[in-house]
Amino acid sequence: MKILFICHANMCRSVMAQYLLKKYLPQAETFSRGLYAETEQTVPENVVRFLAEQGISLTEHQPSQLTPQDLENADWVFCMEPWQVEKLTDRYAQYTDKIWLLNEFAFGKETAVEDPVNLSGRAFTKVAKKLQDAVIACAERLNETK
Repeated sequence: MKILFICHANMCRSVMAQYLLKKYLPQAETFSRGLYAETEQTVPENVVRFLAEQGISLTEHQPSQLTPQDLENADWVFCMEPWQVEKLTDRYAQYTDKIWLLNEFAFGKETAVEDPVNLSGRAFTKVAKKLQDAVIACAERLNETK
């Protein structure tokens, strides 16, 4: 099972979701991309620290731009915001059945996963924990679909 997470820049939400899902669903192949990724960007230290607190070592990640081949290769595609789902399903209608809003798949709610990239301290942790909860629920649901 190949699972793709998409966010804006591929340096915060999608990266955390990728590595968290791999922890909770080790048999899955996970990867992440951004709709507007810039390869010279780096993952914020608070992302690295949060993942480390979850027992995940993020040693190296370079933000990567989404390609049509990424969508072709994925079995499941999870976006962080409704506009991202709309953009992808409009542009790549052939993949509509595999593109989901993460919170909709996980909880049945059409709500965005807030971008914590500019947050710090407890504010960052609160948003990161919500993302983690969504990933855990997603892993449980994916286990049921096998």
